[in-house]
Amino acid sequence: MFNFFNKKPKSDNSQLTTVNLSLTGMHCSSCAVNIDLTLEDLAGVLDSHTNYAQSISRIKLDPTKLKVDDLIKEVEKLGYSATLVS
Repeated sequence: MFNFFNKKPKSDNSQLTTVNLSLTGMHCSSCAVNIDLTLEDLAGVLDSHTNYAQSISRIKLDPTKLKVDDLIKEVEKLGYSATLVS
């Protein structure tokens, strides 16, 4: 029997990192939702939270599975621009 409470995590939490991307080209809060859904579908991304008002996306990822450049390319495929916030 499948137990919903014992789901395996997508990654080892000790390897996770959080990156912030500065975004341009968003026109509404639906744009932010679209970015989050796209990024969260990527292997290695555990969470994405995009704030439309601040034009920032905070992404929790496993850097052994995905690089920041990969995140930026996915955002650009959607028609937005993204740069890493240091």
